Amino acid sequence: MKSLQNFLDDLGARESGKRYNILNKYGYAGKYQMGEAALIDSGYYKKGISKPLNNDWSGCFTGKDGVKSIQDFLNNPQAQENAQIIFKRRQWGYLKAVGADKYVGKVINGYMITPSGLLAGAHLKGAGSVIKYLKSNGKLCEKDAFGTSVESYIKKFAGYDVSELCS
Repeated sequence: MKSLQNFLDDLGARESGKRYNILNKYGYAGKYQMGEAALIDSGYYKKGISKPLNNDWSGCFTGKDGVKSIQDFLNNPQAQENAQIIFKRRQWGYLKAVGADKYVGKVINGYMITPSGLLAGAHLKGAGSVIKYLKSNGKLCEKDAFGTSVESYIKKFAGYDVSELCS
């Protein structure tokens, strides 16, 4: 079975080509293409008062790991790795809260549902989209702005050992 490090490396390769210093056209940042909501969940960012979460980075950074701006985040690989681990643990909590963890071991559209697949699907479109996919037995499958489906991430990232994130 592939390791957690393999999962992170492969996710980073898929999201950004493992480039830490990239900001895409939708404002997603770094190796894992994290947005404002992800960085709030990981403790690196606070949104502006009554501002929507739209990745314009008009809120403020908390200074965690020395990150005080979006440029600091893009230039700090270790902060990005730390943020991703914290975020994945938070995402597992969201997946459990919506009942997605109860689908682990089931087969949908010919693929086994695994914790790493669920985390990857949540990375793409959130726990809500993952549970819609699971409850519909694979019939409702949301896509991101680039046309990538939740199902493709659930399948592509199945079978990694992410047990240390799923406690």
